[in-house]
Amino acid sequence: MGSGKSERIDPPLQLHGFALRGGDWDATKTPPSPGLLQLAFELAYFLVPDRSSAIAIITRAVEKLRVCSRREMNRQYWRDKHAGRPVRRLGRSDPDMLQWLIMCESEQEERAQESSGALSPAGLAIHYVKHLVQITSALSSFYVNVGITRLLHNYSTPETQHVYERLTSRYLGADEYRRAKSVLMEKMSQRFTGLVKIARVDHGELRFEISNHQQQFAETVAACLKAFAPWSTMASCAQFISANGGGIKLKSPYQDANADQNEIELRCCHILIEPKCYGQLMEDLEFDQPETRLALPRFFMPERQDKNDDNHTQPPHPPALSQEDIDQIQRRLAMTDARRRKINPRRVRIFIDSMEYTNIDLTQNSQLQIALEAGASLIEVRGEDEHGELLLATHVVSYAEDAFDISRATAKLGSGKLKFEVTPIAIPGHGSPRAILALTFQSRLRWTRPWLAWRAVGGVRPTIRAYAVAGLTMALVGAGVTGAVYSYKLKLLKRELQQAQLSQQQLLPTAARAIISYRLVRDDQRVRGSQTVPIPEISLKLRSAAISLELPLGPNTPAESFSAELEAFTGDQTLMTQNTLKPIRSDGGEAVEIIVPADLLKADTYYTVHLYSSNRTDHFTFKVVEKR
Repeated sequence: MGSGKSERIDPPLQLHGFALRGGDWDATKTPPSPGLLQLAFELAYFLVPDRSSAIAIITRAVEKLRVCSRREMNRQYWRDKHAGRPVRRLGRSDPDMLQWLIMCESEQEERAQESSGALSPAGLAIHYVKHLVQITSALSSFYVNVGITRLLHNYSTPETQHVYERLTSRYLGADEYRRAKSVLMEKMSQRFTGLVKIARVDHGELRFEISNHQQQFAETVAACLKAFAPWSTMASCAQFISANGGGIKLKSPYQDANADQNEIELRCCHILIEPKCYGQLMEDLEFDQPETRLALPRFFMPERQDKNDDNHTQPPHPPALSQEDIDQIQRRLAMTDARRRKINPRRVRIFIDSMEYTNIDLTQNSQLQIALEAGASLIEVRGEDEHGELLLATHVVSYAEDAFDISRATAKLGSGKLKFEVTPIAIPGHGSPRAILALTFQSRLRWTRPWLAWRAVGGVRPTIRAYAVAGLTMALVGAGVTGAVYSYKLKLLKRELQQAQLSQQQLLPTAARAIISYRLVRDDQRVRGSQTVPIPEISLKLRSAAISLELPLGPNTPAESFSAELEAFTGDQTLMTQNTLKPIRSDGGEAVEIIVPADLLKADTYYTVHLYSSNRTDHFTFKVVEKR
């Protein structure tokens, strides 16, 4: 990396007389004020110093905030897990959320700059610090501490522990810090693939290979951190620092008895990010000052770019947005709002952190689950109209106690409602946080002359029983979330089975024991005739991870999508629901296959599987016996 001359970057953001407080702005009700737009523009321009690109970034960010789904908070999980302890979670006001969305939206233009070879080392350092703050602040103050103290600076793990304990009086083991550092390094490595390298340092620790010119970027890093501190706390430094015994001391956020847990978490993030407060915290702890412990990675850049010292200076402070710029942004927002009101898509695509994961057919009720890894932050729903792609809804994934938080939300689409539900998964051994995202689409019911639709498919007017079946189907879709956690296990088991089948090789003995198959008998066939066939018995063999149940289809059953529900025979507990099942061909004819995790079942217990289709319901009863 070229040594270059030291550069000075003035803090990019000014208040412009605009005071930010949590309740200042509701993005769903009013457009952003000129003062807030100017603040947003300055942040975007700091990240991508091009006027038109910065305006495009803030327009996309405001648009995403306007369609953000409103969450229904559910903290019962955390109350059960951490009884008697306050819930630590970070919820942003709309201005703070706009700041974070701008940081997310700038990545598209940042990557274009990086790939073009026209970016200076200082510009790349800004992108690095921004991404680190972006991903950690989406998680919790604990991750912010690990990111700023362990990755951006090279304080030791014990020092990082002391920092967090001083702020929160929360005492976590060293393994928690190492695990969080590993998660963050993986995400930073993915973002800056080819630009940074990982090296093994003292005691076998893995770190990014650091630059030999840390002081060159000290002021750049300070300007970044000042810009990325939460907007709602921009003028709060004086509240956190007070005279104490003739000296200056940093007040713990927990000393304010009037602050709620969310506000305390936000203040902790401010102290860890804002350079003046962070420096005071290190002074209180008698640690080295942050500028002397910088650990920016060495960026591996093209040689012609690396040696271009003239390209180190950040562009000057941008001029204020003109009224024409503001009008342009408002016109764009109004136009997309009008398109959203008119659109009635047949299919939408689901993105998580700008990566497409799946699509949903809106012509029918459906439900699916997606496994989420630690750090997943923004879910987007996109459709298409005659003008092209259109953002329809967003949902911000939230965290509590340094892991996924349970959250529910609903987005109204043209033909119905799409429900989001994030459910944490208990990971043995304190592994990286994981969760299941359940997406349930429910189309609007049209009760006006419903028999007209039936005439089109056969001219038969529906009976009361037909309405009951339709209602039951809707209930099943809603109940699908019950098995969200187990669906993650099912995906892993199915994937292993499919891989074995595709390889066309004989399963190893351990794999053969992992999934055991049984073909059940319909209850109406079992009791038909002169003799009653006994209820099938299923034995869970030792080390069996799951069982595969084949459910034979009845006569005149259309080859379509099915739903299956597993419940205790007494009917007082639904254990698992699987939707959108497709029939398979086996030696005994067509059947529907479901895979049940073995630890969901108990010995000496009866269970029933209900198989639902559009025109009939079949029941399959079986008994689980002791392993043998």
